[in-house]
This record gives sequence, structure tokens and C-alpha cells, in this order.
Amino acid sequence: MKSPLLSVGIPAYDRPATLERAVRSVLAQQLRDLEVVVSDDASPDPAVAQTGERLAREDARVRFMRQPTNLGHAANYVWVLQSARGEFFMWLSDDDWLDPGYARRCVEQLRADPSARLVCGLARYYRDGAPVVDERPIDLRSRRPGWRVVRYFGRVNMNGPLFGVARREDLLAAAFRDVVGGDWLLVSAIAAQGQVRTLADVHIHRSMSGLGSEAERLSRSFGLRGFLARHHHLVVAANLWREIAWRDSAYDVLPRLARLTTATLSAAAVLLRFPGVDMLRRAGLGGLEQRAIAWVRARDRRSARC
Repeated sequence: MKSPLLSVGIPAYDRPATLERAVRSVLAQQLRDLEVVVSDDASPDPAVAQTGERLAREDARVRFMRQPTNLGHAANYVWVLQSARGEFFMWLSDDDWLDPGYARRCVEQLRADPSARLVCGLARYYRDGAPVVDERPIDLRSRRPGWRVVRYFGRVNMNGPLFGVARREDLLAAAFRDVVGGDWLLVSAIAAQGQVRTLADVHIHRSMSGLGSEAERLSRSFGLRGFLARHHHLVVAANLWREIAWRDSAYDVLPRLARLTTATLSAAAVLLRFPGVDMLRRAGLGGLEQRAIAWVRARDRRSARC
């Protein structure tokens, strides 16, 4: 069979109703030359497999697989990537959905600009069906790989760029590690290789419910307990320092000293932005955080107008 231009991988687990919405938002894309690869990670609810099988019967672009045993979060993401056939690839969570022009705009940008390695739309977050907030756009356009990485960790929060479009071969080369913060490490590795762009005119619509929105529960799913489960960003900072400083070959584009500097500044950014802000809140200085957020948002709006 002819390989599609784009593959969209949907790791699914126990959410049949939103899974159908996610798949149909991909099938409704203006870019028609695509496939949808759905992996049901051995969901307890049989409705997930029933939904996936029905969607695959209805549209030949849908490929569905029910895993015989639970792979786990990261491994299920890797499975849909490795099973994809497209030149370009993106992930979509089973409770999220896309604007109709999302895939077309991202692929167009990647094709037009060889320096871009990852292009995403703006992430809009919902709670109980109502929009809550748009994520700050992450644009990493510096020609210096180390600065792109540091800037990423200085801005990332919910990590909308994970659901952008990239060349499949670039994502296969970047490891999706089965550790807390593994999705941040993957986007960081891509940023070390090239630019990351956010398009403000198309959106990925993301639910704030589920594992990713519950920090301590997410931490426990990776085996963290007690203090570290409550403060998992300490583990994230340690992991990213190790990967950037010496372990991950994605950062070989940096000289040795630059790798150490990038690792240290990136870890410091995470510690200041998360455990550091938590300390301010406990000290009763949460108002400073809100003023800082308001100032940053105003600066982003001014930059967008320019």
C-alpha cells in the first residue's frame, strides 16, 4: 500500500467516547492523505475496542490494534509511532481533538522551512467542556541549539508541542523515555536538532482531566512515592540534567562545555519555575506568581501584535 503523507498515532486507554471524537477530528482534517493508528492499551472497558474496530470498518484510513497486555503510557506512545507509515507523524491523546486545518498547516510549515523540526498549533485547554486557558506559544527559533533547549525548559508547562507534527524519522531517533518528564525530554531532544514552531491560527483542544493533569497520581504511575511523588519536578530536573549533560546523543551537536552549561541552566529553570514557585505559595506570596503570570501574558500579546 502507498504510504500516507501523515500518520496520527492515538494511544488509547479506557475512554471510548472521547476516543471517537479524537479519531473523527483527524478524519475531518483538510489534509486527506493520512492514516490514524489507534492502540488500545488493554483497556478494562471493552467499549474502547468496540469503538476502535467500528471506526476502522467505517474508514480504511483507521488502523486499530488492541494490545494483549498493558504496555504502559510511554510504551504505547512508542508503539503507535513505530507502527506508523507516514513521512510525517503526530500524536493525539484519546481525549483531545483538532481544528480541521491543524495537520495541513503544520505539514505546510515543515515543508516550507527545512530548519523547522517540530510544528504545532496552539493548545487550548478545557475543563468540563468549557475552555479555560490557551497555552503560551513555544517558539524556539534561535540558531543556537543550547539556547533553544534552555528556552524550552524556561517555558514548557502542559507541553502542547508534544502533539505537533514532525518527520517520523526525527521522532524515531528521539527516545520517548519511560520516566516522569519523558515527554519533555523528547521535545527537548527535537529542539536540540532544529527549530520548534507554534502556529497561532490553528488549535489542538486538550482536556484537563486524566492522568496528565494530576501531578501526584502521574508521579506514582512512574513508581515515585512520598516526597518525590509530591515534588516530581525534582526528579524531572535530575533526569534532564543527566540526559543533556552526557547520556542522550541528540545533544552531541553541542561542545562538551556547552552541554554541561545547557544541562545546568535547563535544570535550574525547572527548579525555579516549579519547586521554587511552590515555596512562594507556601510562604503566602502566591500573589507575586499571579502578577508575574499577568505580566508574561501581556508581553506575549504585545509580541504577537508585532
